[in-house]
Amino acid sequence: MNILAIIPARGGSKGIPGKNTRNCAGRPLIAWSIAQALDCDGIDRVIVSTDSKEIADIAKKWGAEVPFSRPDILAQDETATEPVLIHVLDELEKTGYVPDGVMLLQPTSPIRKPRRLMEAIELFEKDQADSLLSVCPTHPFFWQNTNNPVSLYNIDKRPRRQDVPLEQEMFRENGSIYITKTSLLRESSNRLGGAISMLEMDEEESHDIDSLTDFNIVETLLRILNTVGTISRTDVDAILFDFDGVLTNNLVYCSQDGIEAVTCNRSDGLGFDMMRDLQIPNFIISKEKNPVVSARAKKLKVPVMQNVDDKAQAVMSLAEEYDFDLSRIMFVGNDVNDLTAMDLVGYPIAVADAHHSVKEASVRVLDQPGGGMVAREIMESIFGISAADWARQQQSKI
Repeated sequence: MNILAIIPARGGSKGIPGKNTRNCAGRPLIAWSIAQALDCDGIDRVIVSTDSKEIADIAKKWGAEVPFSRPDILAQDETATEPVLIHVLDELEKTGYVPDGVMLLQPTSPIRKPRRLMEAIELFEKDQADSLLSVCPTHPFFWQNTNNPVSLYNIDKRPRRQDVPLEQEMFRENGSIYITKTSLLRESSNRLGGAISMLEMDEEESHDIDSLTDFNIVETLLRILNTVGTISRTDVDAILFDFDGVLTNNLVYCSQDGIEAVTCNRSDGLGFDMMRDLQIPNFIISKEKNPVVSARAKKLKVPVMQNVDDKAQAVMSLAEEYDFDLSRIMFVGNDVNDLTAMDLVGYPIAVADAHHSVKEASVRVLDQPGGGMVAREIMESIFGISAADWARQQQSKI
């Protein structure tokens, strides 16, 4: 089937202002759903419907189509989702594009495990369904009306949860994934109808963001589940490195004359060679003014900013000078003075022996400690580019 994914994202969120563009575990919230849809081979096109230029710009940067703006009349607090979906279909039909089905992805449900969208499409086609919704299991012990409590189960024969018969199992609609045949959506103005299939998802995938508490829970789960996964080279505009404690082991050796020396990992130079070859801009930002920083940076052929007290300001200056998107910058840090800079960027990364607060603020904690092969681990473990394969390719060019 020809499946169109539509991600509705209104700009006027009141519960959490700017919710859809807010940084959530290293990406704008809406970017999670966009990336998942683009990664699904069963989806033909990914359209974001929005009335917000900011959301539209971010959506385009993350690879979604925003071919037209949502009219104000469909961007009100009381606007239902179905008219928004039909508006997208109407606009696309003018260009001759008519999908067989529509997949609705709510950006406020960003936790979806790998292949989950493909599983939904496969189930939809296998069941020859007219519509599909995602659900998660829930217990059957429900009550109604707090003023006059009424149980919806037999309180005299309360079963153990694990003993509930299959036919009495209950599921709740989690709002994450819907698929509807285009014909049904147009005829009924309803995302659900006809022969309906249910896709069961895990509990951790079933959180919907409606409050700041929800947002914090989802962000924590995304970090725990490490659903950032492998970051594509095309996701990153630049990589910024702190020096002491990241490119060194954070120890300093002082002679009796007051001359300082630090320990760096010579093998890490290969990681910087790979970045340069792949045209990934990188910079060193250091609080220190010591000549050893500039000497090491010169050896690595990496631009350096020294004597920097405000690293956040340094990051913003680089972003403005080189037209980097802050949400597409990776900053590798280790200590609390890196936090303001790490909070600004889309990909804060911590070395293995970083301060606990830095690890908590990061989307990825490396296996390498400061002074280890930090740059090489980024290339291999995050970007998925083998240093050995790269080195062989370089040799073959000689």
